[in-house]
Amino acid sequence: MSASHVDSTTHLDSARTRPTPASAGYSRADDSAGLVTRARKRPVVLIAAALFVALIVTLIWTSRPEDYTPLSTDNATPSGTRALAQVLRAQGVDVRQIATMADARIESPGTTTLAIAGTEPLAEYQIDALFEYPGDIVVIDPSQSVVDRIAPALSVEPSLDAAPTAADCEDPDAVAAERVRVADEGLAGDAGEDGVLCFPNDYGSHAYAVVDDGDRRVTLIASWPLVTNEHLAEDGNAALALRALGRHESVAWYVGDLFDPSTLTWSAGDDGDGDGDGDGGAGADGAVPPSEIEANPDFLPPGTGSAIYLLALTALVAAWWRARRFGPLVREPLPVVVRASEATRGRARLYRRSRASGRATAALRATAAARMARRLGVPRAAGRTGLVPAVARAAGRDATDVERILYGAPPTDDLTMMSIIHELDTLESEVHRP
Repeated sequence: MSASHVDSTTHLDSARTRPTPASAGYSRADDSAGLVTRARKRPVVLIAAALFVALIVTLIWTSRPEDYTPLSTDNATPSGTRALAQVLRAQGVDVRQIATMADARIESPGTTTLAIAGTEPLAEYQIDALFEYPGDIVVIDPSQSVVDRIAPALSVEPSLDAAPTAADCEDPDAVAAERVRVADEGLAGDAGEDGVLCFPNDYGSHAYAVVDDGDRRVTLIASWPLVTNEHLAEDGNAALALRALGRHESVAWYVGDLFDPSTLTWSAGDDGDGDGDGDGGAGADGAVPPSEIEANPDFLPPGTGSAIYLLALTALVAAWWRARRFGPLVREPLPVVVRASEATRGRARLYRRSRASGRATAALRATAAARMARRLGVPRAAGRTGLVPAVARAAGRDATDVERILYGAPPTDDLTMMSIIHELDTLESEVHRP
């Protein structure tokens, strides 16, 4: 065996046992970045966390038991009627507020007063169904449509005089109350032969009217503030309200709701005429079923509307934050010359941002292979089978090692990619050495 052969074999063995640059001291920066840095890298996670917190706060806020609906018996604010309901309950009257007309299901109209507070949102078919109820009705803050059903000669007018005024009628409830104010609205005109108007002011408006409609009694309280928490204790308001609503053992209280398409339901078991035949009802069960089932917001969980509103608002804020902002137009001389180094850095940043280490390594391998092929005079058509042996001979390496460096598996992380780049630089310097 010649000395040159021994040297060549020793060189190849040393090339096979040459440690890979991956263990030559490359290290990666500490991955434990701060919370702010990680949040900036993943804004979607930050937005999702903010939405989650906002949703929880909204659900907690909307789950509060307070009711701020005007004239609601659960409303303790000045516009509510909780005080009146509590006094009625203390006197033995069962006051039950219903969310929709369909929830009424009044079992005994003869012993139940139906109180309707605020009739402006009611549709015509709901008013028709309302006045088919066989028991006593008390309408608080009636609209003109409701007044036309019971006393067509009456009209609802704004009150121009809110001074206390005497009953000036023979209705026992009004006489017991003595004096109330005609506040906000009043009734003017003729209540008819079976009706009576009480508490007139100097402008001809009345706070209260009663109409005997067959076997039932319909009471109109036009001066609706007298039943509220704020004004119940004034003048004779409490006496008038308690006597008008406490005539029977139970009260079904409904506040007009624009989003309630249902109609009133009651049982015809007792129509209040004392015979117990139930012939005073409008049909078998007194119910007027709706012609179709409409979507009702009540089937959604509480706070759904607020959550949807909050999500939409958050989306708008995020769109404003992330959207592209267009500034004023700027004239730029053309053609634009971009330096090759800037283009290379730009592509490198794109690869790094998209974590495309495999694609970046493939580009570097192809470029290095092309340079070495030109150096060794290997034609492009020779391909992988022609280039690898030529490079191995020029660098004094094993062909398998050269093929691994030029055509090996793509890296899976940045550290492996840096090792391959170092091996490419070493291999290319060995090929280009004189």
